[in-house]
Amino acid sequence: DGWESLSQTIKKFYDRSIDKLDDELALPVAQIYVNDALQKFVTDNVGAILELRVELHDDWFRLYCTLNIAGIYAEVASNFSLVHVQLDRNVQRFVFGQQTYTDVLNLRCESFIKRQGIKLFIWFYHSVLKKDPLGFILTYINIARSKDDIIYLDINRWLKKNKKIMSGLHKVQVNYGELEEEQLILKTQVNYRDLIGGSSIDDIITEGDGSEEDEPELINTDSYENHLI
Repeated sequence: DGWESLSQTIKKFYDRSIDKLDDELALPVAQIYVNDALQKFVTDNVGAILELRVELHDDWFRLYCTLNIAGIYAEVASNFSLVHVQLDRNVQRFVFGQQTYTDVLNLRCESFIKRQGIKLFIWFYHSVLKKDPLGFILTYINIARSKDDIIYLDINRWLKKNKKIMSGLHKVQVNYGELEEEQLILKTQVNYRDLIGGSSIDDIITEGDGSEEDEPELINTDSYENHLI
């Protein structure tokens, strides 16, 4: 599947990088693998999210999300830039810049009053506050934190449970990322000091990676569902 193919790509990249320990190397990740990862680590673990996918373009991406929470079914989308990526032993963070207001593509609610309340909430943010409510919502439900139009997504609380991934980040770190049409380019560097203590890439990524035993539970939506509306 997509995750296994990406793992094989990383193994080949790692083997090639052994002779270039001080060089920063580019690791291209196709859009299909990015969406596979979103499905594996987010959608499959967060009950309120029915779908989460991206369309990658040159220097920007469009995020589509389908939610079903507290009697609200919503399909939304928004455009973002990739401000920064840092994945190493200490920090695992993505920083996004929101470029457009969130588009509500489809909205269904269990009651007319709730539907009108949501529309009023969105109108108030867009028309009165002159900003988008997405950052506020992500902060409120403890998914990410925001400041102005910048969204900070720290994923350490989820990745730290996966020993294979954390072991890999001790050997190969991501310094930043770039967006191209239908792919994410990760700028990576081998941590040669930690590499000395390792034997091979098979110690980093194995066929058993991504098993249910290693899956991080991202968030328990039951605790906040009833407080959104």
